[in-house]
Amino acid sequence: MALSALTAASSPALAATAPPVSLGSALLQTVWALLVVIGIILVLYALSRKRFGVGRRGSGRINLVELRHIMPKTTLALVEVEGKRLLLGIGSGRINLLADLANQETDRNTRTDSPDFATLLHQEKEK
Repeated sequence: MALSALTAASSPALAATAPPVSLGSALLQTVWALLVVIGIILVLYALSRKRFGVGRRGSGRINLVELRHIMPKTTLALVEVEGKRLLLGIGSGRINLLADLANQETDRNTRTDSPDFATLLHQEKEK
């Protein structure tokens, strides 16, 4: 490339005969570069799915509902297995079943045994 620049600078006749870059070849180079970038993105996405589990939630019979890190090596995990909710303690290479939440109502907002906020507020106003 440096040789062609030197000959073009020394000889104006040769510079005029050099073919200019066409729009088609520039478009082809742009499309090729775009395909390479998209390929790199797809490879990185596949590696992140394999390594970090991105995009793999709830695809089987065991679903991870929530994780809570308590200490650096201790975690609480709420897991749903075939409709049963289990609270697991994970730490130091061990997994312990802390509670079987299958018969208990786990969502505080949908419990029927406790009154809602409006009812409690009304009862307090009456006192």
